[in-house]
Amino acid sequence: MTKWRGTPAGLLAMVFLLAPGSFGQVVENPAKPLAKDAGRVLALTEVWRITDDSGAFFFKFPRDLRVADDGSVFLHDVDQFLKFSAEGRFLKNLFRKGQGPGEMPDSAFQYRIHGRDLFILGQNSERFWRADFEGRFLEQYDITKISDPAFMGVVPEGFLFLTFVWPPRSEFTGKSVPVPQRVVLVARDGSGARDLLKFNRQFFLAPRAATYDLLLIEPSPDGKAIYLYNGWDYLIEVLDAGTGAVLKKFNRRYPKSRIDWTDEQEKRRQTSGTPRYEFAPDVNSLFPTKEGLWVETSTEDKGRGRLYDVFDRDGRFVDSFYLGPGKTLMTVQEGVVFCQEKNENDTIIIVKYRIDR
Repeated sequence: MTKWRGTPAGLLAMVFLLAPGSFGQVVENPAKPLAKDAGRVLALTEVWRITDDSGAFFFKFPRDLRVADDGSVFLHDVDQFLKFSAEGRFLKNLFRKGQGPGEMPDSAFQYRIHGRDLFILGQNSERFWRADFEGRFLEQYDITKISDPAFMGVVPEGFLFLTFVWPPRSEFTGKSVPVPQRVVLVARDGSGARDLLKFNRQFFLAPRAATYDLLLIEPSPDGKAIYLYNGWDYLIEVLDAGTGAVLKKFNRRYPKSRIDWTDEQEKRRQTSGTPRYEFAPDVNSLFPTKEGLWVETSTEDKGRGRLYDVFDRDGRFVDSFYLGPGKTLMTVQEGVVFCQEKNENDTIIIVKYRIDR
């Protein structure tokens, strides 16, 4: 059994409050995919790499790498919203600190790309606006009726936000409690909002900390479906982005990854009073593609890197491979992947690779 290092994400599985008979078909997949060469290390050829050696920007915690239709690359880092050309050339930092239109008070923001627009949520200001690819402010939407929103994506009917209310401090007594949450769909013109999904997410509320279910929500590239992972076991749901109805579910037989607690993690856990989980959630991240879905699993091999599973649009388990040691997948496009790595002097680099067939 592969060991997994990291802080466990949560406790138990989410329970969806959907009407009886609304569940879609479950595709039960075996442990091995259809591809005969499954389990290989993916063959990659470097296209370009981005380093911060120039001093024009810096990499500290790069995340949320997204690629526009014209090939432009956008990246979120501390006090930075970086734009690169399709060739990996640095163009500008779109981050503007402040309280005015199109400005952000801090680095807590989320964004998505749709067409030629950037949609940006300033999480601490709870302002949501549209900008062009040069970062110029275009319009702002009123989402003040949504409590503590998290921006999940853009779909044909509008914008998806996750919202919930933290339990009062009186409930932080070392118990597991269900916390109601909602996925809210806001109309494209910002004129109205409606609940797309309602569910309970299980939280463990210790006196000094909280752990909770791992929740992953990613729209498909065309925005017509939503991929959702709900907790610990290998089960992925596909929902209609307009109605929230479950279209299908799929899974595969998967060996659990044991958590190898470090001494420091164990010390922090004991201090916080949170549980000592034996196994990690089966899934780490979801990467929708035009052909289906890439799933980052919790399995990691020292010599081969992280294990990724590939499912087609029907939920069939078609392939599985390792990405290679030292590579963290940031996003996948048709025929290419973008990875975060470290170079010889232990500084962060971003590398675009072509997938060799």
